[in-house]
Amino acid sequence: MGKRHPNLPAWQWRTHPQNQQHPTNQALRLIAVPLFIIGFLLIVSGVFSLSPGSVAVGIVGILAGVALQRKGHSVETQAALC
Repeated sequence: MGKRHPNLPAWQWRTHPQNQQHPTNQALRLIAVPLFIIGFLLIVSGVFSLSPGSVAVGIVGILAGVALQRKGHSVETQAALC
């Protein structure tokens, strides 16, 4: 793994408009980010209510969100360096 950027958050905000331009990536992000958040909330809810079904659905939601993000990043011409 290479050297870490000295001010990573500032660099990401500065380069974000150039790295996330493909319409397919933007559409997939609109689906993936809420799916990831809902999956996380389902896991937390399932842990506190002792519901294994809720935890399982949450895990599937998170995995689907990550897979959609990865697919979206693969269609970009300039890869994002996260």
